[in-house]
Amino acid sequence: MAGAYLLNRADSAALEGTEGLIALVRHIRAQIECFSIPVPDILARCPAEIYESCGYDGESPPASASELAERCHISDKEAGKYIERFFAEIGKGYRQDQLALCDYTVQLLEQRRRALAEQLPIKKKRNGALCMSGALAVVILLI
Repeated sequence: MAGAYLLNRADSAALEGTEGLIALVRHIRAQIECFSIPVPDILARCPAEIYESCGYDGESPPASASELAERCHISDKEAGKYIERFFAEIGKGYRQDQLALCDYTVQLLEQRRRALAEQLPIKKKRNGALCMSGALAVVILLI
C-alpha cells in the first residue's frame, strides 16, 4: 500500500502544483493591471505561500522570471510547457500584451487543472488496484 500512497501523492502533487501556478499567474496579472509594476519587482513582493504552492525551491524570491522558471519543480509536464512559455514572454511587451498573456496562460492552466482533477479519482483507484495486485502476485510466487 506504500506504493499506492506514493503514486497517489505524485498525482495529487501535479494538481496542487498546477493550482499554485494559477495563483502565481493571477498574482502577476493583478500587479501588472493595478500598479503596472515591472516583473522583477512583482516577483520580489510575491507572497512566499504562492512560491511554495508552485514548487519554487529558492531561499529568497527570484530576481527574474527565468530564475523562477529554472527553480520551479513542476510535476505536470503539460502545465510545465504552458508556464515555460509564460515565463519566456512575461515582461516583454506592452502592458495590454502582458495582461493578455496572463489571461491566456490562466485559461490554459485552468483547463489542465480541470483535467487533472477529473482524472485524479480514477488514477487513485487504479494505483490501489495495481499495488494490491502486485502484492498478491508476490505472495503467490512465494507460496
